Amino acid sequence: MPLVAGDVAAVLHLVRMHLGAGEALPTEAGDIVRQNEDLGRWVQSVRLGRDQLTTVQQWLCEHVKA
Repeated sequence: MPLVAGDVAAVLHLVRMHLGAGEALPTEAGDIVRQNEDLGRWVQSVRLGRDQLTTVQQWLCEHVKA
């Protein structure tokens, strides 16, 4: 799944909300789905496709805080 700039921002927001609710970071596809976005699949794709992200997107993903 290619990582699109808008997708990164939108799903990153959903992941931050998930973490802010005290939940763990999803690591497997299908673990958590929010607003029709598979957060576990997205986390996997970011880890595997990190080099496709811009420097700013990489920084944001590395510094996700609830």
